Amino acid sequence: MANFCKQCSIEIWGEDTRDLAGITDEKTWAEGKAAVVICEDCGFIQVDPDGSCISDDCLKQHGKTMTPK
Repeated sequence: MANFCKQCSIEIWGEDTRDLAGITDEKTWAEGKAAVVICEDCGFIQVDPDGSCISDDCLKQHGKTMTPK
């Protein structure tokens, strides 16, 4: 099954399918770490707890357009 980050999911399907949500848990995120996963559209990336791509070197350069929470 193909998995997509939040941004790609919204771009492709028009909604967040939450494929990669929860892979990085809140405790790990609070420690400044993120899981490395594969998004079928933007490649090897890191994701936050919501499944958003935070990698500025992904194929879509999502991390460069992220705004801090």
